[in-house]
Amino acid sequence: MILGNKQFLFTKHPKTVDSEIVLTEVISDFTLYYNTNLQVTKSKTESKQLYLLGHLFSYEDSLATNKTLLDLLASTEDLEAFFKLLDSFYGEYVIIYKTEQQFLILNDCCAQNEIYYNVDFTEFGSQSCLLSDKTEVKNHPYYNSALFRNKKLFISETTPYINVKHLLANHYLEINTAKNIRFYPTQPLEILDINIVAKKAAKQLKGYITAISKRHDLILPVTGGFDSRLLFLASLDLGCEYYVSKHKNMSSNHYDITIAKQLCNLYGKTLHIIEDTSANSIILESAETLDVPRQGSFPKITKNKAIINGNISEVARNYFNYHTNLSGKKLALLNGFSQNTFVIEKYQDWLSKNKEIFLKHNFNLLDTFYWEEKMSIWTAKAKSEANAMDLNLFSPFNSRALLHQLLNTNRKDRDKFTSKLYKAITTELTDKSGTVNHITTNPDFERKRALILKKLRLFTYFDALRLKVRILKRVVKK
Repeated sequence: MILGNKQFLFTKHPKTVDSEIVLTEVISDFTLYYNTNLQVTKSKTESKQLYLLGHLFSYEDSLATNKTLLDLLASTEDLEAFFKLLDSFYGEYVIIYKTEQQFLILNDCCAQNEIYYNVDFTEFGSQSCLLSDKTEVKNHPYYNSALFRNKKLFISETTPYINVKHLLANHYLEINTAKNIRFYPTQPLEILDINIVAKKAAKQLKGYITAISKRHDLILPVTGGFDSRLLFLASLDLGCEYYVSKHKNMSSNHYDITIAKQLCNLYGKTLHIIEDTSANSIILESAETLDVPRQGSFPKITKNKAIINGNISEVARNYFNYHTNLSGKKLALLNGFSQNTFVIEKYQDWLSKNKEIFLKHNFNLLDTFYWEEKMSIWTAKAKSEANAMDLNLFSPFNSRALLHQLLNTNRKDRDKFTSKLYKAITTELTDKSGTVNHITTNPDFERKRALILKKLRLFTYFDALRLKVRILKRVVKK
C-alpha cells in the first residue's frame, strides 16, 4: 500500500507498508496508517481516546499546541461539550474520538481534510482510491460524462464507486452503528449589529493567523478581493511575506497587481510579483494516490511556508446572490453543473433533507449549500492537491465559530460586491481604515455592472431573470 503526502487510511483490513514512509497506530480493532508527513497527535484519559490528524489553532491562545488543544477536547464531559469547544478552534484536520460507548471519525468545519469511507464502515481514508474494496459504478449519468471528465469533482456524498461515500461538512461518522450523523447547526443565527460582529470576527481572524505564525513562517497572496484584504491586514505585524501572481493573461496593470501594490505601499511592505511560468512554479504533474487530480500549481516562493488564503470566506459573502424558490435544477446551474440529471437529483436530495433544519435555525439555504456542497468538495480537493505538492495551505476562515459569527448579520450587509460587514472588519483591523476602504476591490465588469444595478434597485430582478434565461436555454438545447 502506498500513502501519498499527509494521507491516511483507517481500516480493519491489515496492510503491508513501508515503515519509512508510513506509520501505524492500533485503535480498537482498527489500524491507523498514516504518511510520516501527516502530523498525528494523541490524547488519552481514563474514559476517552482522541487522535488528531492535522492541526488545531485557538484564537484566544496563540501559543497553544495541538497537544494542548487536544487535551482540552479530551477533558470535555460529553459530545455536546466536545463539539462546542471544537467549534471555537480553526484547523484542517481529522479527529478520531473513542469512548466505551462512542466511536467517531469527523473532520474540520468545511471538510477540508477529506474523509472517504466504505458503506460497511470498515475503511476510512483521505482519498477514495486508497480504499481496498471499491465497486465502480458502470454507465453512470455523471461519472461517465464529459462534464465529470472536465470538472473532476464528486457530487454531494457520492463517488465513482457505488460502495464508497464522501463525508460532507457538519457531519460525523458513528463507526459502531454505521451512521452518518449531522451535528450542526444546533444554535439559531441571530441578526446582530455589524459592528458587534466585526469586532468579534476581527479578533478571531487575527487570533487564528497569529497562532499559525507561532508555528510557521507566513506567506500571503495579495489580490484585489475582500478576503485577501482582511488576511493582509490581520497579518501586518507577524513578519508575513506578500506576493501576487502575474498570470499569462494578465497585464502589468491588472487590478490584482495594482491593488496589491497600493496595499503594500500603504503599509511599507515588500510585494513580490511572480510571473506565472513553469520555471517559477511548483506543479502537480500526476499523483497516483489522488482521486482524478487536476492540473495545479503554486509559486515556488511559497515552499516551506504557511500559505494563508481566503478560501471559505465566500460562505458568508452571498456567493450565489439572492435567488428564492430553490430547486435541484437551480442549484445545479448556480454551481456550474448545467442540467445534468444526476446532479439535479443529488442537489434536490440535499434540499429535501436539510431545508427544514436550516430554516429552523435561521440559515439561508444558499449560504449553507455553498458551505456543504461547494466548500466540502471544490476547496477540499484543492487542499488535497496542495498536500500532494508538499505545500502548507491554511484557510483561517475554516472555523465554525468564525463562520457562524459572520452569518449573524443581514445578508444585504455581507453582499459579495459591497460587503458593509467586511469593511467594518477592515476598520477593526487597522488604524488606516479610511484610506484602505477607499482602495477599490475587484473592479471587474461583473462588479461594476452589479453596483449600477444595485443603485437602480434592479440587481435581484436582473439576476433572477438571467438564471431563468439560462434554464430555458438548457431546455431548448435538449
